[in-house]
Formats: sequence, structure tokens, C-alpha cells
Amino acid sequence: MEQKPAELPVLIIGAEIQANIAYKVFEQDPTPKPRNARDWAIGCHWSSPILASLIGEEKWARIIETQTDPNVPTKEVDACPVINGKTGEIIRHVPLHSFYRVVRSRFRAFLAEDVDVAWGKKLVDVSYSSSDSSGEEDGGSSSSTVTAHFADGTSAAGRLLLGADSSNSRVRTLLLGPERARLHRLSIAATFINCSFPREQALYLRRTHPLVNLIVHPDGMMGMLAALDCADAARPETWRFAFYISWRTSPAEQDAEAAAGGRWGRRERLAQVKEKSRAFADPMRSAYAWMPDDLETVYYTPNGNWDPSMPDHKWDNHGGRITLVGDSAHPMTYHRGQGLNHAIDDAGHIVKLLARQWDKPLSAVVGAYEAEMRRGPARRCA
Repeated sequence: MEQKPAELPVLIIGAEIQANIAYKVFEQDPTPKPRNARDWAIGCHWSSPILASLIGEEKWARIIETQTDPNVPTKEVDACPVINGKTGEIIRHVPLHSFYRVVRSRFRAFLAEDVDVAWGKKLVDVSYSSSDSSGEEDGGSSSSTVTAHFADGTSAAGRLLLGADSSNSRVRTLLLGPERARLHRLSIAATFINCSFPREQALYLRRTHPLVNLIVHPDGMMGMLAALDCADAARPETWRFAFYISWRTSPAEQDAEAAAGGRWGRRERLAQVKEKSRAFADPMRSAYAWMPDDLETVYYTPNGNWDPSMPDHKWDNHGGRITLVGDSAHPMTYHRGQGLNHAIDDAGHIVKLLARQWDKPLSAVVGAYEAEMRRGPARRCA
């Protein structure tokens, strides 16, 4: 028997949430393994209470399993050092409440436990349907549906589609068109490194803070040196670190480098950032000096953002049948470690509204969510 629209699930493109709401998750990656074998760490701090409420007390008790170093207990208030990149002196300590620095792949697998995820589902299009016979019940939207169409020829219908499919969101492009949905290019770029070191070097690099060090350089550069995967406390030589240096470079300069093609491969990017590292004091200078020149885990990253509060960035949610969350709605740079927190905040807000107001028109529910979502990043990142 065909389901009534009111019985259809929420379709989530690219992420997982858990609540007493029927939903279905679709992920374009073929498996839970990291894409292109690249992994990274992300910080969860002010959003920790929201995440705990979403996943439940029993599961939250296991959140330490996802941390870059599960052997480091999470403090009620941690103090993250901000280091002068030129001198190596600690400028200040930033207080972080309930700070968890999690490995993305581990965190993702943790959230996906007991969740029905359809892997290998690349979204290509979205369509909408409604019946003229819709009445006042459920705000006149009880016969309205949204359908996600995938590259493999399959489709899925739901009451609401949540686009959570990264900063280069396909859902955002479908809602706004490629020009309005395109990221705003910034005059910043970075090269990220994943690397392991011999025992004594690894211990040295974690001496200031076991999880993360933020580094600002007076010559217009920033950096981070952080644990990526340090699960084996007895074997520092197996620890993996993630770090970057970012610098000012205009979009025109970035385009010129891209046009040079093969002249800017991984080895050239590594040489470029090693040269920049010579302007830094330890620990950054030593980290770059110790890594091999033929390292493969080198990732050059141009920067961009997209502000959902701009008038030209307002989308039609089709009567509350489709909207954006997380990086799809407000992609931002990584420098302040805010992206995951805002994504969790979005998830908590939409789940709360859906759970408490499921009998109300979706247009009102989604409208309330979008109004708060558009205010949130600007308010917290000001």
C-alpha cells in the first residue's frame, strides 16, 4: 500500500541525526571509509550538550571513543593555547567547555550505528508534488511531498528533505542555481599535512597541549598543530598528527597557480609550505623540518564561505519541504573550529521543532528553523 505523504520520512542528504522522527539518510560515499583515504579531526565544544541530547545518554557516555586520543579525559573547561608563531610564546589560553576533538571517520561511524544509511547515493535532482485536494489539516501540506533523485536511477519520497551535503552542496545548487549557490572565494589558502614521527619527536610535539595548539603569526599567517589519531598511548611512533599553515593569497593568485597545472602538485605544495614554516618558531618549525620531502598526505585547500543571511541567498523552501543544514547552509573556514558546532546546533534546532510541532504546517516549522539558522553563525562568529 502506498504511504500517505504525512507518513513519509524526512530525507537527509549527507548526514545523520537521531530522534523519534521517521527519517532516511542518503550518503554519496560508497562506504563509511574516508574519501581518498584522507581523515581529519574536528572540534565539538559549545555544542556538546546539544549533541548529547540528540544521541541519548547511553551513547553519549561513549563519546570519548571518537576522540583523537581516547586516553585524554575531557575536562569540564579546557584551556587551548594560542601561540605566537614567530616567537613560540603562549599569547593566551582560550577556555573551551566540554571540548572533544574527534576523528571524523570514527565520529561518523559512531553516529551511524543502528542508523539506516543508504550508501552510494549521489543526488542529482529534486522534485515536488502536491494535491489540489489538500485541506487545512497539517497546514494544507498533507498531500505535499519532495522526491530525491539519485545518479543510479533510484528515487525516494519524503515529507521534508534536509540538505547536509557539505560546503559544495548539491542541494544548495538545486535551490539557488550555480551562481547564487557558489562559495564566496576568500584571499586565504592553506596546506594541510597528516604525518607521523619517531617516538621522541612525537612526544615533543604534544608537550604544550595534548590535543590542539592554535598558532597566529604576525606576518599574516595562521597555523594549527594537533593530534589526529593517538589511540595507542604506549607507542608514540604510531601517532598521527594533523597541521596546517594558512596564508594570504588572492583569488587571482590562486587562479594563476591552478593554471600552471602540474607545476603545483603535492611535492611543490609541500616545498611551498615548508618554506613558509621557516618563519615560525617551534613547535611548527620542527614539525615541518622533520617530515620527509616525499610525503604524500599533503592537501592544498583554497578557502571560501557562504552567508545564508544575505538577501540574494534566500531560497524557496517549497512550503517547508526542503531546507539546508550545517556546511550546506553556512560553510565557513576552519580557523575558529566552529563548523561542526553550528551543524550540531542546526540539527538540534530542527529536531526540536519537528518533534514538538510535527502537527503544525511544515512551512511554519521550517520557516522558524531557517530564521534561527540564519542568525546563529553571524551571532556566534562576530
